[in-house]
Amino acid sequence: MTGGMAWEALNNIGASHRPMVVILNDNGRSYAPTTGALANHLHTLKRPGAHTGVVGQDRANLFTQLGFTYLGPVNGHDIRALQDVLDQARALRRPVLVHAMTVKGWGFGPAEGDEADCLHAVGTVDVVTGKPAPTSSPPSASWTSIFSQALLELADEREDLVAVTASMLRPTGLYSMASKYPERVFDVGIAEQHAVTSAAGLAMGGFHPVVALYSTFLTRAMDQVLMDVALHRLPVTFVLDRAGITGPDGASHHGMWDASLLSMVPGLRIAAPRDSQQLAPLLSEATAHSQGPSVIRFPKGTAGPALPAVRSTGRVDILSESGIRDVLVISYGSLASLCLQAAAQLTEQGIGVSVADPRWAIPVTSELLEMASRHRLVVTVEDNCRTGGFGSNFAQALRDNAITTPVSTLGLPPAFIGHGNRSQRLADAGLTAAQITHAVLRARAGKPLEYPTTDGSTK
Repeated sequence: MTGGMAWEALNNIGASHRPMVVILNDNGRSYAPTTGALANHLHTLKRPGAHTGVVGQDRANLFTQLGFTYLGPVNGHDIRALQDVLDQARALRRPVLVHAMTVKGWGFGPAEGDEADCLHAVGTVDVVTGKPAPTSSPPSASWTSIFSQALLELADEREDLVAVTASMLRPTGLYSMASKYPERVFDVGIAEQHAVTSAAGLAMGGFHPVVALYSTFLTRAMDQVLMDVALHRLPVTFVLDRAGITGPDGASHHGMWDASLLSMVPGLRIAAPRDSQQLAPLLSEATAHSQGPSVIRFPKGTAGPALPAVRSTGRVDILSESGIRDVLVISYGSLASLCLQAAAQLTEQGIGVSVADPRWAIPVTSELLEMASRHRLVVTVEDNCRTGGFGSNFAQALRDNAITTPVSTLGLPPAFIGHGNRSQRLADAGLTAAQITHAVLRARAGKPLEYPTTDGSTK
């Protein structure tokens, strides 16, 4: 109900006089506890004696003003009571809103009392306590926790730094900053479009907003990124968690389109840290940039060990270098370790391979173009859709600069990818060290690459 489309629908339905029943499932939460004026209004409607729920006696409220008959509140866990109200609503033959009260996690004690929303999305848990099942591997720092700490340190240094999220303070890593600086963190509810436009307003007011969202949900707000932020060259930093393959969440949550969509936005910069040591410096650079928006994207899960550069040239880190200028592998983000493994395998076969991390991949840097011009072949590797991603943009930049080095792009297929663990889904997309090695060998031999298709075969 915090998203604009819900209100567009209510606006149409209420004026139509059509027999439609809308059920408002009110458990006081979206992902986190609901906030804002609507949440306050619903809380008022749930007070004892605030409403009879009897047709003809309903007091004026937001929904009746929109043309609905309001019925409720009703206990959404009482099947008989709920059925009675729904029968009553259907008999009215007009727009009706049924206000059902429920409890998130009803029937499972640990979930009912889960104020931190740890059980919103779970792996394997103890069926009695609800706690995660023990694991034999030692815990590692997640990308989210590294971002959370880096942002808090920047917030300590800069009073102009603020943060915005869409009902995901904990999942996006903003909870620590919100706890320490509650007046500088804004939770707008599940309303990504409003989150981005409000960030634009904050930037115009002299603040530097950090908008923390899941990658897949940014697509809801592309118009606002383009027209409210980028058009005005506003300094807003977008931090996209769950970029690339997320695993068990499936097709709706794989963050595989953000780089493709955002690469079209004029003046916008995109970075993808390769390891746990790169996120904080990139975030610092992003929040120091005042000429337009910046984006930092990283995947779900734990961040890998540091992958130090052997040297840097301008804005590009060289992770592995060969004296033979044969193949240049450009690794975009957290797949760098796989690229280094592939480079080692190719080196054993006598092939000269260098691995480069552009850090800020979009727009394409002059240093990277110059490196490509000195190699026989370029292979780009990314945890994003191949269509319109970094590889596509890099190939276009080469053509624009009359550089004839051939480019092969490895990434995710233009398809809806199903559930599965991250490593398996990456393997299905041809993104393992062995598969990258195989792709380089085929490209080097002038053979077409074998891209996975939606049915698991290759073409």
